[in-house]
Order: sequence, then C-alpha cells, then structure tokens
Amino acid sequence: MRIPVVMVSDDNYISQTRVTIWTMRKNTNKEIFMDISILCSEQLEERSRKRLVELESVWPNLKINFYEVDCRIFADAKPAERIPIASFYRLIIPEVLKEDKKCLFLDGDLIVNTDLQNLYMQDIEDVYVAGIRDGDFLFSPETAINHFNTYGFQSFSTYVNAGVMVFNLDKMRRDHVQRQLLDCMRMYYPYMDQDILNKVCDGKIKLLDSKYNYFNRCKSEKVKSKEDYSFAEEKEWEILHFAGAYKPWNDFRIRGGEEWWKYAKEALEKEIYEEMYKRAQKAAMKSDWSYILEHCTKAEVIIILGYSHIGIDVFTSLKRCHIESKIFFCDNSKEKQSLSDENIVIYPVEILAKQYTKALWINTSQYRYMEINEQLRKLGVDERRIIRYRKKDEIYFDMLDDSYIEYELKELQLKSMGSLNEYGDQE
Repeated sequence: MRIPVVMVSDDNYISQTRVTIWTMRKNTNKEIFMDISILCSEQLEERSRKRLVELESVWPNLKINFYEVDCRIFADAKPAERIPIASFYRLIIPEVLKEDKKCLFLDGDLIVNTDLQNLYMQDIEDVYVAGIRDGDFLFSPETAINHFNTYGFQSFSTYVNAGVMVFNLDKMRRDHVQRQLLDCMRMYYPYMDQDILNKVCDGKIKLLDSKYNYFNRCKSEKVKSKEDYSFAEEKEWEILHFAGAYKPWNDFRIRGGEEWWKYAKEALEKEIYEEMYKRAQKAAMKSDWSYILEHCTKAEVIIILGYSHIGIDVFTSLKRCHIESKIFFCDNSKEKQSLSDENIVIYPVEILAKQYTKALWINTSQYRYMEINEQLRKLGVDERRIIRYRKKDEIYFDMLDDSYIEYELKELQLKSMGSLNEYGDQE
C-alpha cells in the first residue's frame, strides 16, 4: 500500500517538518510506502532538502520529493498579514499529484501518533475534501458568525481546519475545482487558502473525528454545545496540532510541548535539537514579568516601543511595581505621535534612539517585533538592551501545560498587584 502525503515547507520550518515526518513514519505500518511531496519555492536551500532526504536512510519505505512551485501562479493573490504566501500552495495539489486519486495534506506543526492508513482510507467518494471542524471558531462563535457573514460563507457546520485534510484529487480534477480555488485568490480572505477551500468545496466536505486534528488548546468546557464538536479526550488524540501562534519551539510551557520535544530529540540532529531546546527555554524565561522587572530596576531610562493598550498596560504595570526610572513612549506611527499632549509625548523612534544610547527598550509589538528589533539594531541600539514583551492573554493560559499554571499565575499576580506575599497569593 502507498500513501501520498503533501506538505509545505521553507528554510525556516525544516526542523519542524522533519519532526512531523518522523512521527508519521514511526507510527504508520512500516510495510506501507509513504510518498511525501514537499511543496516549496525554488529558493529552498540544498542543505534544507538534504535534512529531509536523510530520513529515507533512517526509515524503510519512505520517499521525500520536492515540488518547486511556480510563484507566478500567485501573482494576483491577496495574502493576509503574518501568513506566508506559501500557504496558498495547497490550492494546486490536484495538479501537483496528477497520477493520484487521493492524498493526505499535513501541516508541519503536527505530531502524528497513529497509523495514517486509518485517515487515508476514509471514504470520500462523494466529497472534495475531508477534515476536522476548526477549533478556533468553535471557541469563539461570535467571531465565527461575523467572519462568515463578512466573507459570504453559507455554512458554519462544515467549516474545517486546513492543517489535516484528505483530498479527493480525482473528483476535484473532474469538476475543475482547482481553477475555482485559484480564482478566489484574487479576493482577500483572512485565513487565505483555508477560507478558499471551505468556500469552494462547500457542500462537498466530509467531517472527520476530532482525534485526527486535535488542537492543543482544546478543552471541552470552551465549547458551548457538545453538538458543535466531537472533542477527543486529551489522551485519545491521534494527531496533535499546534495551531495558531503558540508553538512548542517558541513557547516552551504550552500543552503538548513535552510530547513534541520527545519526538524532536529522536528526529533532529543532536546539535540542532540542543540549540532549539535551549533557545525555547531562554525565550520562556525572557517572557516572564519578573525577568522584565529585574532589568527595569537597573535601568535609568526605559523606552516603551508601541503606544497601544499593550504599551500603556506595560507602563502602568511598571509604575505599580515601583519602577522609578524615566519612561518614554515611542511609535513608528505618525498618527499615534500626534496623540501627544501635555501629559504624555509619543516620540519618533529615531529621536529616542539617538538621544538615549544606554536606555532599556521594551518592544511591545506582538507580531512585528522581529522587524522592529531589526530597525532598532540599524539605529545603533545594542540588542542586549532590547526586551520583547509578550502579552499572556486568555488564549495563552488556555494553551498552558497544567504543570506551569501555578508559576504563570504568580507572574501574573506580580504584574497586576506589584508584589507577592509569602505564599504567592494576592495581598
């Protein structure tokens, strides 16, 4: 038996893709031939390709192929902010696998803990795709309804997440579905190819058991009605999906992270694994309010980059924690700079970078922080004087591994109350 699998990757995601491939090959019957096609750009480095191809010599019945996508296909596409245009690649799968009647698509942020033939053998004769209802929309039904009304979706009940899908390639080709998918790229959709697949395939989507795409933030109490989603028990998942912004290699304390790191230790080269592990541990430590506070107590001047509700919250929290340093706001937006008054001045970044060369910078941007850090470095700011502030909201706590909840609650108390009592409780 042969199972064709399609994935998308680039040079920044090779380690994660390697871990996912490792888990699927390890846990699927070794007699089954796994034929994996990696959709990529022609810029994918040879070293990255070799790191995946190396797995062929480790596991039996495994083949890694690379399909270089002609990016001109997506010249008229309207990508969403923070989602790479490569996400659109899955829209051309029917033409990539010309000889196959069906295939699996898997994201690179998954752990496969099951024999994939169980998923591949799903009956999809009368549909275009099969998948699992999108958990994020089920957590926020009001957001879902607004999204569907705004972008013209007909049905909420069969909207699936695109991270794990079974494609009926034969039927999609017969009905010229790919042309419809590509035509939709000319319109803006926040979830890009996921929105497009759900819209074009509406009425021809089969729902699968949630155990095949279990979000690591899934908690049954978050869902209004059990009829909305058949949640697998946490220990019964077969494919664990680190969907959204919180990934174990970036967020060391999230649920399911221990399982991912266990597989990563097997799948990755020793030096790469150790580097990723240390970096993740360090990132977790640097996200602590106590870490930020420790650095702020030593700084004569603090500059909060980003005049927003997040930046203002950081300012008031520092004052609550008795930080006496001079604190300034700056922002790249001229519109926000114009909000300056007699009580507060929002400076251009360049002015403060030039005037306060030894200041401590707190970058409060949640999504463009890397771009802004690079801007500061070009202005001569020592990167050791830049701290990234990460807002730990309700979603973060939903994702948090139970073993870290008490620790994070103490950090939250320190930030919100300014101190801890002997037991870490609110005073």
